[in-house]
Amino acid sequence: MPPDNVEFHPQRLREAGEDPVAVIDRWRSEGLWARGADRELPEDPGQLVLAVDALDPPLTTLRLEPVDDSAPTRERVMSPRKRLGRRWARRFPPVEPNTLEYLAAHRALIRSLLAEEEWRAIFAAGEELPAGLAAAFDERAVEYPWLFSRGPRGHVLDAGSVLNHRHVLEPMLDAADDLTIVTLAPEQASFNELGVSYLYADLRDLPLRDDWFDEVVCLSTLEHVGMDTAIYGATTPRAADPQAEAAKALRELLRVVKPGGRVHVSVPFGRSEDLGWLRQLDRAEVDDLFTRADAPRREETVFLHSPEGWRRATPAEAADATYNLGPARDPDLAVAARAVLCATLQT
Repeated sequence: MPPDNVEFHPQRLREAGEDPVAVIDRWRSEGLWARGADRELPEDPGQLVLAVDALDPPLTTLRLEPVDDSAPTRERVMSPRKRLGRRWARRFPPVEPNTLEYLAAHRALIRSLLAEEEWRAIFAAGEELPAGLAAAFDERAVEYPWLFSRGPRGHVLDAGSVLNHRHVLEPMLDAADDLTIVTLAPEQASFNELGVSYLYADLRDLPLRDDWFDEVVCLSTLEHVGMDTAIYGATTPRAADPQAEAAKALRELLRVVKPGGRVHVSVPFGRSEDLGWLRQLDRAEVDDLFTRADAPRREETVFLHSPEGWRRATPAEAADATYNLGPARDPDLAVAARAVLCATLQT
């Protein structure tokens, strides 16, 4: 497929209610790379937009070059599912973590997974993930698709602000009636124009009424409760018993969800580790957390990272997983958690 040329005018996109960076991310999630047609421009979407804004006049022509993710001859005999994993591995190869390139690739990867029907069906059915999914990307590559596969709806609370990214918020707002985000302190980005409500509070003491939300989302957050969270705006010291504090937070989340509602949580999983600003929980600690919080029945899924990508695993298979603090990835390509446990609590 030959490249297409498009006129790119960031300010006109803004005036039309579009985020120009999100437009480039959307092209990339569809397998199209935006490059300058008549001048060299940065590859990072944010830097590219800044460069075009600085032009006189502030517009340019971009060439949309399709990524060649067509299956080689040897793959054409594979099942469609296996080809899907190989195609995503080619479209989103490993990139250096903690770089603008990684952030851009990460956004495009997540956007593509949430939009692609084949991936939605695989996560929703609880089936094994094809080899090649998101090798060298962090656990959000499975947490977000897992969450959306649960079919969140109605009044949704995001406890921890993990959804506070445009490429995640837009599909969530398509599914939910409304969204409230609660976190410790204001963040750099907020999306009030999309109808998102923000509340700044400690999860252990939520200023919210009982039985209000249909769904509560708390991804990769409970492991920080009671720890040294100064980087998130906390001023309170680390608690003597972070496990008890995490259970207190989970009880609050269960308090504000309606009878018949659901709480979706995830934590880094594997070998028990105390990393100062977060804890990684082992099997016994996860069970103890849910017991202390008087959690109702739950469905669990464990995902494990390998050089071939993320896959479903049993708790026993992930029991020795450790957390990579970085900033560089390890030889197995892990960026952060090597395993994550995701659970839906049905009230």
